[in-house]
Amino acid sequence: MLTAVSPLALVMMSGAAHAQAAGNAGPEATTTSADPVAAPTQADNAGDDIVVTGIRASQARAIEVKRNADSVVEAISAQDIGKLPDVTISDSLQRIPGVQIRREAGEGGAINIRGLPQVTTLLNGEQFLGANSVTTVQPNFTDIPSQLFSGATVFKSPTASLQQAGLSGTVDLLTRRPFDLKSGLTVAAAAEGQYGDKTKKWNPSANGLVSYNSGRFGILASASYANLDLSNSFRGIQDFGIGLRSEAGSATNPGDFAVGNNGVSRGQPVRNAAGVITGYDVNGDGDANDIFLAPQAHTAWNRITSRDRFGANASMQFEINDALRLTADGFYTRQTQYDRTAGFQLQSVDWQSSPYLPTSTRDTGAIVNGYHLNTIQTYAYDLPNFDSYSETFRTKSESQNYNLQLDWKPSDTFKATVRGIYGKASRERDQSYTQFSLTNGAQWAYNGVGNYPASLGGDVRFNPTGYAIYSQKATVDYSSGAPVFGFSPAFLAQASDASRYGLKTISSEGNQYQKGDLWALRGDAEWSPNDQLNIKFGGRYGERSVDQFTFERVSPFYAGNRDNAANPAAGCLVKWKAFDVNLNDPKCSVLDAQGNAYTAGYTRQANDPVFAGLVKQFSTPAAGVPKLFVLDPKAMDNSEAWQNKFYPGSINNVNPADSFSINLQQISGYAQVSGEGELLGMPYRANGGLQVVNTRFQVRQNLVGAPQPYGLSGLDTGDVVTKRDFTDFLPSFNVAFDVTSKLRARASFSKTMTLLDFLQWGGGLNVNYAINTTIQPNRFEASSANSRGNPNLDPWRATNVEASFEYYTGRSSLVAVGAFHIAVDKFITNATVIRNDIPDNDGVIRRAVPTTTVVQGEGGTLKGLEASARQSLRDYGVNGFFGGFGIDANYTLSLGETGRVDLAGNKEPFQDNSKHQVNAALWYEQYGLQARVAYNYRSKRLAASDYGGITGLAQYQQPTNYLDASISYDILPYLTLYGQASNLTAETERYYLTFKDEVFNENIYERRFIAGVRARF
Repeated sequence: MLTAVSPLALVMMSGAAHAQAAGNAGPEATTTSADPVAAPTQADNAGDDIVVTGIRASQARAIEVKRNADSVVEAISAQDIGKLPDVTISDSLQRIPGVQIRREAGEGGAINIRGLPQVTTLLNGEQFLGANSVTTVQPNFTDIPSQLFSGATVFKSPTASLQQAGLSGTVDLLTRRPFDLKSGLTVAAAAEGQYGDKTKKWNPSANGLVSYNSGRFGILASASYANLDLSNSFRGIQDFGIGLRSEAGSATNPGDFAVGNNGVSRGQPVRNAAGVITGYDVNGDGDANDIFLAPQAHTAWNRITSRDRFGANASMQFEINDALRLTADGFYTRQTQYDRTAGFQLQSVDWQSSPYLPTSTRDTGAIVNGYHLNTIQTYAYDLPNFDSYSETFRTKSESQNYNLQLDWKPSDTFKATVRGIYGKASRERDQSYTQFSLTNGAQWAYNGVGNYPASLGGDVRFNPTGYAIYSQKATVDYSSGAPVFGFSPAFLAQASDASRYGLKTISSEGNQYQKGDLWALRGDAEWSPNDQLNIKFGGRYGERSVDQFTFERVSPFYAGNRDNAANPAAGCLVKWKAFDVNLNDPKCSVLDAQGNAYTAGYTRQANDPVFAGLVKQFSTPAAGVPKLFVLDPKAMDNSEAWQNKFYPGSINNVNPADSFSINLQQISGYAQVSGEGELLGMPYRANGGLQVVNTRFQVRQNLVGAPQPYGLSGLDTGDVVTKRDFTDFLPSFNVAFDVTSKLRARASFSKTMTLLDFLQWGGGLNVNYAINTTIQPNRFEASSANSRGNPNLDPWRATNVEASFEYYTGRSSLVAVGAFHIAVDKFITNATVIRNDIPDNDGVIRRAVPTTTVVQGEGGTLKGLEASARQSLRDYGVNGFFGGFGIDANYTLSLGETGRVDLAGNKEPFQDNSKHQVNAALWYEQYGLQARVAYNYRSKRLAASDYGGITGLAQYQQPTNYLDASISYDILPYLTLYGQASNLTAETERYYLTFKDEVFNENIYERRFIAGVRARF
């Protein structure tokens, strides 16, 4: 037993016993080891001992969990009450070999294990329902305060008793319980401020814990609160709407680039031997056989993500008698998040044409549709349309998870647990958008004059002082890796005058309300007839339900006008309340006495009194862009109120394609046999078992009918219900050999199954429309579509094999190396199909529409190597100053093959996977001082396949490097001052499309700094 002899000696839970109990799904038990180099352990009565805290102790506890586990696991452990190693749980988990994360507003969010997102999240050994994963499998921890946890265990290979395991791994989050702490009263609290170098403001956060442990009865409560503002900016090509444009054409049918929207010829005509024009050479290579990626828009925006986050945990434990223990837990989270964006977009008039000339290109050698694919480094634009815009997302999330369990241990040879859990979560996401344009509107409506009823002023000029389209010139240069814009002096002068911005669009779409719940009953038993044999068995029944309602806020226009014969009192419903939307659709038209359609969106200048105090100037993160005027995004915090301010009576119109419900039931049972002995002179421990899981679910999808006018989703014409039933037999085997007293060899085999994201089962067909203003009357045309779900898809299934060596050289020291192979038998991938049955908004089928859909993938593999070293110089007899140093480093090689190839001929890995990952932390702990510098590297990541519906066009994230640091000092044994810094090098996330010189876009995060004080008694 390790007792405290250090300025850092404080009372806290060791974490190992709790982790093992959760993992084994049995009564809380002590894990001990007779090995002299084993990590410190905690006795049955935690109140009799004092456990060291700090970096070295947390590393020792993590090593203890790994060494004593029945399978291949990794762990992180809090350095103190309320102090995991990093700012978020995800940031801490990324330090584990094989764990990869994605950042959201700079904080760690979603995680992968060994390159796959099919990861199950548990809370104290049972299923956890988080508000950010109501419909998804992949965990996302941005709404969960890390201060409520004592640590986390990552199971890379399952045992049969680990029910609800993930395909490639399982994360078990561990909260504190009163019997984990000392006898009597324990109080701990911390207060801190966070500062961002771009937001330039301090944000408060605090957490605290109170626990009482009498030995027979214990109660604990902890809570955490934070109010954060995080800078999260963007620059580059708009992250939707990209197509292909070729040089082909003729004198009567010009190619995509041959003639600009203003009628001015681009490029040189190319003729065949007979003198007939075959196309126009726009890149100067003398032919017309080139094709280029055509972005819908170039953009840059600043976004402030504000998170008001609260979490609480309560636990009660009661020793009814020497054989019975009752435990009750409650875990609660609540977060309100605002993503407030101010930006601009340089785009075409109708969102489909290409009003630019590629002025610097490279032939990639790839052939697409018979043409040579070229990357573009610089663009020259006629500037047909330039907008500033603001967008606000408000996301309210809440989750509750409860656990009640009874542990029974009538003898040393038998113990059992009966456990019930219940969880529910909700997530409501509301969007609002407002757009100003700097043009004079001549390209829209009636030559820039809106047609309104007399009560609204009759004919109104859109933006009288806006510039005439095509009269301005602009350039965009990506050759440096980030966009640099160039504008004419006339445009720059106009951009600085608020009166020359005209209100074009107000909308609210993609609003999504999710709610779900789960409950489960399970029983587990364990019998050990002797020291060499252990038998576990158990069963579980669980249910989970999810409802998702997706809608747009639509507004009624011109109620009572004569041409809405079906319902003249209601007027016409419009999603995009925009100046370029004319109410001329035959399904619901609103015409004046002369038969001309009224204009939907009523325009105003940015200096109109209605915007008083709400319009501001902002600077973008893109070079060459002047300060622009934009609506303050905070004005749209209440989306419904903002819509009604301009267009009263808004209605929530269902998007049936993205609205669904699922009810799922699972019955599972397992039997597992564990034993130990000696083979070839080597002691061993082994376990083998079988888990049988029967899954039944019912999916209700909406049938999507004919499209509705003015951007509304297709009609909900009824429901289709699909029922599924399948059974999985999931064997697992784990063995560990003690080659020497310090060297342990492990091997494991298992079959795993993970359910799909519920949207992949319940989603329907979503059609994306773009308005074509080059024809009269204007028309909303089907440009692309997403078929998001298919209830007949099978879940992810895989066969996992791995082997490893672990060399334990001290209480806080370990070197490990391992190899893994995951044969994915069933997986889900995105594919693009061409559909010829999708009509435009007026119901007429005119073209083939590329449709992104989810399909069943067959036979992919993921294999790799992992190496890690956790070392403390103290374990090697180094004393004094240098004895305080230690390292925690690891490397992961992850090779994935899906059978797909990108346009450059490269094999595509599984989505989100990175081939290489490196973590390295140098730490110091001595004389009451703790310091750590941590580095994370992740090689390129596949973000999406077949981007924009273009087969083989892959979106990749470039390699990233993150550097974090922390320092703390115990000014008293119970009082610590600390500081922390994240993203010290101001790393950004850069993306490209297949070829590195086809720059796509970039996410820009800020440096974050924390200063705080922590006390514990």
